[in-house]
Amino acid sequence: MIQRYSILIYALVAYAIASFNLVYIMGFLAELYVPKNISDGIQGELWTAILIDIGLLWLFGLHHSITARTWFKKYWTRFVPRPIERATYLYMTAIMTGLLIHFWRPIPITVWQFDTEILRNSIYGVYLLIWGLMLLATFQFGYFGFFGLKQAWERFRNKHAAATGFSAKWLYGIVRHPISLCWMMMPWITPHLTVGHIVFALGISSYILVATPFEEMDLIGELGDKYRQYRKNVPAFFPFARKRQTTTPTEPAE
Repeated sequence: MIQRYSILIYALVAYAIASFNLVYIMGFLAELYVPKNISDGIQGELWTAILIDIGLLWLFGLHHSITARTWFKKYWTRFVPRPIERATYLYMTAIMTGLLIHFWRPIPITVWQFDTEILRNSIYGVYLLIWGLMLLATFQFGYFGFFGLKQAWERFRNKHAAATGFSAKWLYGIVRHPISLCWMMMPWITPHLTVGHIVFALGISSYILVATPFEEMDLIGELGDKYRQYRKNVPAFFPFARKRQTTTPTEPAE
């Protein structure tokens, strides 16, 4: 009984930390309501800052990709119980987020800036919409499983957690990777665009474009022809870039 409660508390704390991380990154990019935003910190040489920042983004991304791979999960779950495997990943992500923010080198060179209140509020409205779409996308393959709560709750109830999945409809019927697309878009949606925002956007986008084929290799290995057909029907990032068919196969959570 103590172990079951411990697992549940462990997962709940991980969920709280993950939620805080997302809110902090939201404020970090928007330069609002956080102790350190993308334009704060010690400034240095331009090219040094660019290389450090891109390196931090790739380090953050590599953590995600490596821990998400099937071969790593098979190895990792030898030591970490499956009910807390996802929650442990969230703790690790929190550490990587902290490193990214702490060591981020600001490049506050203004590219554009809009001071009109109506225009600024409109841009922030679109920014919140993109975050909302990213959150909505998680519900299509299991929001609670994505944040590690389902696995801990099923263990608490002594039940076997069923594999999560979703139908390739709604956002996943438009693009195959809506969450990644949102990440690529968010740095640009700001009334005050700096070179730091552009570096963030280019760093995260370059990593996603390189890592996505490896992610899809795992999905093909798991789903086979279903995912191959899905790839033919639905573009990766750019809506309507490819003519869609009527077939909508299922795809598991990333």
